[in-house]
Amino acid sequence: MKEKLETLRASIKALLDDAETLIKDSKFDEAKLKQDEAKKQKAQFETIKAQIDAREAEEKSAAEQKTADLEKENAELKAKADKPVRPPFEDGTEVTGEGDGIKSFVTLKYGDTDAATKAVISDLYGSKFNYNQARHDQTMAFVKYIRFGEYRLNSAERELLQVAAKNIILRPEMIKAEVESGRTVAEIKATLEEASNDLGGYLVPEDYRTEIIKRLMGVTVVRGRARVVTTTRDAVEWPVLLGGNNIYTSAVRVTWVDETPTSASVAESNPTFGMTRIPVHTVMARTNLSQNLLEDSAFNLLEIMSGLFAEAMAVDEDAQFLTGTGAGRPYGVLGDRANGAQNSPVTGVTDVNTGSAAAVTADGYIDLVYSLPAQYRANAVHILARTTLRDSRKLKDGDSRYVWQPGLVAGQPQTLAGYPVYESENMDTVAANAYVDIFGSWRDGYIIVDRVGMTVKRVEDTTTTGTNQVALFARRRLGGQVVAPWAFSALQCSA
Repeated sequence: MKEKLETLRASIKALLDDAETLIKDSKFDEAKLKQDEAKKQKAQFETIKAQIDAREAEEKSAAEQKTADLEKENAELKAKADKPVRPPFEDGTEVTGEGDGIKSFVTLKYGDTDAATKAVISDLYGSKFNYNQARHDQTMAFVKYIRFGEYRLNSAERELLQVAAKNIILRPEMIKAEVESGRTVAEIKATLEEASNDLGGYLVPEDYRTEIIKRLMGVTVVRGRARVVTTTRDAVEWPVLLGGNNIYTSAVRVTWVDETPTSASVAESNPTFGMTRIPVHTVMARTNLSQNLLEDSAFNLLEIMSGLFAEAMAVDEDAQFLTGTGAGRPYGVLGDRANGAQNSPVTGVTDVNTGSAAAVTADGYIDLVYSLPAQYRANAVHILARTTLRDSRKLKDGDSRYVWQPGLVAGQPQTLAGYPVYESENMDTVAANAYVDIFGSWRDGYIIVDRVGMTVKRVEDTTTTGTNQVALFARRRLGGQVVAPWAFSALQCSA
């Protein structure tokens, strides 16, 4: 079309030149014919030129778009190349999503976080800290460490698992609880720093530590019935109301007065508070996993680990809450060794005698139940050993009816003298002077303290390599103590 355009341009010029010559020769009619033909060809010229310009503009736009697309593709490829590789999901797929994808993933797994808690998180970890991304990446790095060991971690993943205050990423509910207890952001930061100073190994994500604790509640007798608090401190100061008795829980009383009291203090009664300090101690657990199992992504590694660690910790944990001495470990209800006895109740726990050195008795159980004030019996349970439970099932009252009552509703425990019964091999069996049953309200009388910050050390050495196994050592912090001894009674066999 450009050739035709040039032909028309030449023809138009020739026509106009001819018209100018004819005008000089006074041949005006012939000149006008030449000019009219030139006008027609000029109109044709403009139409063709417009078509050519439109086509060139379209081609230019397409070329620019292609260039832009190439530049965008190159930028994306460069970003992917520069981006650090994250650990895989449990099914082996790589994590590559950012922003809304990770945020949605964390929300689906852990739930949403309210605006107030988000604001505190921003103050606690910094406004540029990507909370959801950090929780997710830390968990993925932890899984990679357990599966393949330290040598497979890159520098970013090692940083996420280093024992440091900034890496103890508290769950939203924990942050909320700390703030509601009156602690400031600065105080939380300080205690996180303290918590990181005495930990060894690689940090366990708080979300996973909490999952292990949840499993503990399902396999222990005490934890699911006591009051449990979580802290970032080395000890918890717990207020205890004093001045109570078998009716009142404190020193507060009412006074009836005349319409015009004789004194402003005639109706005065004040609660008396004491403070009980519950120290936090260190406990370790070991479990072995096969190398093949660790490397097989088809297995849910965290699920298996939490079950094994929970089992290892739960057995000992119950023993401490029941009989721990408080010397470097929790202080149990039967943990008072001050008088030299192997197991004797904490001062203030009511001591009830069975009336026999070689057996439990129906009268002893009745005395045990009614030794506890009514306000604590509502939530009270029996905890005793398997053989004591066996002997208790054989007890009969004066009309030859069994004192033991079987549970008639699915999921409901058996009852003894009308109260639920739970079995624990950590309790003493029947013998002279032995304490064979703890009866009481754990919710009212015992506090368990879980401290944030748990670590795991993966060990491969000559003792594990030969058996194709890897040893995992978990280290956590735990405390427990009786805060209201009057909420318990202990049954003791006679001398």
